[in-house]
Amino acid sequence: MAKEHKQAVIAQKAIFTTGSMRLSRVVPSILFAILILAADVRFNVGEKVKIYVGFATEPIIYIPQFVRGGWISFSDYFEDREILQNEILRLEKDVDDQRFNLINYERVLQENIELKKLLGYLEKTSKKEFIYGEIEEINYAPKPSLTVGIDRSQRADQMVAFNWTGLIGSVELSAGSKVEIKPIFAEDSQIPIRNRRTNSNMILVGTDMPQNFLIKGLKKNEDIVPGDKLVTSGLGKKYPKGIDVGIVNKISATSNNEFLEIEVLGTSEFSSGDQILLTLP
Repeated sequence: MAKEHKQAVIAQKAIFTTGSMRLSRVVPSILFAILILAADVRFNVGEKVKIYVGFATEPIIYIPQFVRGGWISFSDYFEDREILQNEILRLEKDVDDQRFNLINYERVLQENIELKKLLGYLEKTSKKEFIYGEIEEINYAPKPSLTVGIDRSQRADQMVAFNWTGLIGSVELSAGSKVEIKPIFAEDSQIPIRNRRTNSNMILVGTDMPQNFLIKGLKKNEDIVPGDKLVTSGLGKKYPKGIDVGIVNKISATSNNEFLEIEVLGTSEFSSGDQILLTLP
């Protein structure tokens, strides 16, 4: 009995001790809570804490917006870059198209200039028959010549050839749609000419060199000076009359000192332009 009583007393003490310990822990917590509540009521601490916590956590709140905005900006950059590249490619294509149109315009303008010049030369011929053709080939060896394409149904025999710079030769061979032009500067070419200043007749001889001619056999007392303009005389009826062919460039005496040798600079350019006028003299 005594033992049981003792155990009961010990148990009661243990319960009291445990309860006292729990109470000693709870009471400060209650007092601290009452203190906080009183401070909150007196000084509005809770609201200030919420404000400070809000300030502290505000950047975190905006992180998703920053990330989303950055991604949108990143996507817009590459999208704008692609748009810019496409615009640059379009502009480059427009520039190429304009350059092509400009080249075509210049070509058409040059053709119109050539045609206007050719029509002017046509006025100086008999105009009984004429043909328009285009240069297809130019040869300088073994002999200088020019091949012109014409309509197969047309005949160009005994015609002379003009380009936009002037008289360039005569038809040497006509076969189908091809015409071969012998240049006026060919070595065996002899053109009856006239000095526009003095009306003296003479013969212009080719040298096989473009725009280079000679006049031989004139006596030393012949009235001719550098700069005199020479035109076709129409004698022999191979070439039309009054066409400019050259300008006296240099005058020198021959070895026997009795005759003059005269160098003439041709006024027409054999290979210039694309269009050719073939006409009867």
